[in-house]
Amino acid sequence: MTRPAPASKPRISASEIAGAIVRAIESGELHPGERLVEADLCLRFGTGRQAVREALQQLKAAGVVEIVPNRGAHILAISAEQAILTLEVTELLFGLAARSAARRIVAGADASSLERAVAELEACRDAGDAASYMHARRHLFGALAHIAANPELTRSLDQARVHVMRGQFGFAMMRGEHAGELAQVGKLVLSGHAAEAEVAARAYVERIRHRLETP
Repeated sequence: MTRPAPASKPRISASEIAGAIVRAIESGELHPGERLVEADLCLRFGTGRQAVREALQQLKAAGVVEIVPNRGAHILAISAEQAILTLEVTELLFGLAARSAARRIVAGADASSLERAVAELEACRDAGDAASYMHARRHLFGALAHIAANPELTRSLDQARVHVMRGQFGFAMMRGEHAGELAQVGKLVLSGHAAEAEVAARAYVERIRHRLETP
């Protein structure tokens, strides 16, 4: 009797690879300046060179990596000054996302993704687990952008977040922020308090920027 062939794994897309690389940078697994070797990435994601190369091109377009002919790709680093300038923009974007999401929730938008993100943040608030915190923080940013339903805001906020967290200076500071601060932002959004949510969201980013500005 002929056995059925084992089901093949679904092919991972270039965008999914790019997203996974960004998350690895965010978690600290990959660092600014580190080389991204195509062969290693192919093994890591179980895919061919074409998908990996497309992912690297996407990251290059986003300003996350640099590709040097005959030398390959490496993760770009940003200075403290660049991180501070980016945080000034991020503060406005995060505040806008919080305000817009709160208004949409009042209008009846599904808030389940944000509720889950807030629960994650509260669960890791006292645990002191940096990896869990970064995971929950990413979910909250994503939930706010999704509920706000503004594709341009989503793209801009995500790109700004990536640039800051990959900075050699900004990364450590963002990792150390308290989960409770972000959970409070989420709660204000869930309650529909748009103005208060915007103030809290901007204050969260402002504190990070202040720490970077302080020697």
